[in-house]
Amino acid sequence: MQKRTLIIGGGVAGLCLAHHFTRRNEAFCLVDDGKNASSVVAAGIVHPMSFRRTLLSWNATPFYKEAQAFYKEIEITLKKKFYHPLKVRRIFSSKEESLTWQQRRNDKSFEPFLHEFSPEDESFGPYGSGCVKGFWIDSKVFITESLNDLHARKLLFSDTVTGDNFNPKSLEYKGTKYDAVVLALGYKHKEFPWFSKAPVNATKGQLLTVKWDNPELHTSLHRKAFALPISENTFKIGSTYEWNNTTLGPTEKGRELILKNVTSITSDSLEVLSHTAGIRPTTNDRRPLVAQHLRHRQLFIFNGLGTRGYMLAPSLAQHLSEAIIENKPLSEELNPSRFYS
Repeated sequence: MQKRTLIIGGGVAGLCLAHHFTRRNEAFCLVDDGKNASSVVAAGIVHPMSFRRTLLSWNATPFYKEAQAFYKEIEITLKKKFYHPLKVRRIFSSKEESLTWQQRRNDKSFEPFLHEFSPEDESFGPYGSGCVKGFWIDSKVFITESLNDLHARKLLFSDTVTGDNFNPKSLEYKGTKYDAVVLALGYKHKEFPWFSKAPVNATKGQLLTVKWDNPELHTSLHRKAFALPISENTFKIGSTYEWNNTTLGPTEKGRELILKNVTSITSDSLEVLSHTAGIRPTTNDRRPLVAQHLRHRQLFIFNGLGTRGYMLAPSLAQHLSEAIIENKPLSEELNPSRFYS
């Protein structure tokens, strides 16, 4: 008998899960309150590197490739363009970083991702730069069009789920009983009594959209800040990391910090067009949370994707969908219990 799942939360986690259920023709509905505070304003840059340590990020090889294939497929399904190939340039901050990057070229695990050095790489800063393969997802288009698709198929409830209108024992919402319920609530998960102890941190980030007289259309620049080209002479630049901050509005302090940090990339004059802010759900070990509730076994958490949500969500959503549909075990590495042992 086919299971019926309720997904609570319409950010990148909940929507990637919805797309996986759609792929498999599984019964589900999604509830979202329309107050997305991170996924829709995110820059959406996807690449496999941890620049600070010049390492591949956690599970980068499978997650990057699976995310790339997933978004290309969903573009076709939704008939909307949101996937954009990208060269990601790291401007080195020291001679040591430059040497480490060169060493990585001899590591076969990096080979699928690093671009060959070119004379242009040497022209950036006193220590040069290196480029890695990547892409960016137009987050506003992906989120909006995914929600519109669910609405058109009558699979979307615009509502706020609370302990008053949802019973975790009977799994009943709006008169319908569900076989599984997934809480993909981002930083707002503590507003609910289930998984309230899961250590999801609220990490605010702010972004600016600017006019910059720069003809580059396919390369993002990264040092203390990033500059992502989104159209001709228009860039998103950011970001800030404001720990345990749940205020949704952009601030003058955030704007000043971004403009200060971007001077590590360019000394050109930039015209600020807009200023946005969102709240990322992060964890202390930078690993996501994908698990079953210890007592209510049909309740699941899908959270803590942090700054790499657009790379992690497709693979993790598939992992969770298989656990719900096929009763496959979830990875203990993703269980919140790792913080309590």
